[in-house]
Amino acid sequence: MNLHLNNAGWTGVVLAGGRSSRMGRDKALIEIGGRTLLQRALDTLAPHVDELLVIGDPEKYGHVAARVIADDIPGVGPLGGITTAMRHAQHARLLVLACDMPHITSRLLERLKEGLTGDRSAFVPTCDGQVEPLAAAYHRQCLSVFEDHVHRRALKLQDALEAAGATFVQICPGEDSWPVDLFRNINAPGDL
Repeated sequence: MNLHLNNAGWTGVVLAGGRSSRMGRDKALIEIGGRTLLQRALDTLAPHVDELLVIGDPEKYGHVAARVIADDIPGVGPLGGITTAMRHAQHARLLVLACDMPHITSRLLERLKEGLTGDRSAFVPTCDGQVEPLAAAYHRQCLSVFEDHVHRRALKLQDALEAAGATFVQICPGEDSWPVDLFRNINAPGDL
């Protein structure tokens, strides 16, 4: 972990470590419109951050223009990926995006950045109780709570967020000019 924290900048994190079991192949490397889902996520984050990280297999994703870091503890899902990112990021504030959410907009990323202010530990979209923690803003102050949850194998991200005192913001696709497919993820071949 970095001993000096940079509170001025942002680290963009793409989580690319999922098993892709329903898809049958690596989702991060699936192409849509000539770009892989991983590259689309990086391109979406790049204008909003000062550093880009990919949490996933360096052998699979080492070709991208970002640092690729393997999970510190493999097999513990998104909570482990975010915890790994917090340990390795140059900046204390992170914009986290799952690689399989190709419809995330710059407007959403700006809203997340604006919301992670003061002493907020995380700023996470929700719509009528459906939390979207894989398109959210996090502060490194969550790290000790997240590490505790990983250590105890209490891996439900929403529980860890609540324990860390996250702020949830109502953002509903199809309302307030948000795209209908804003949070839609690609899980199976039929989603392409």
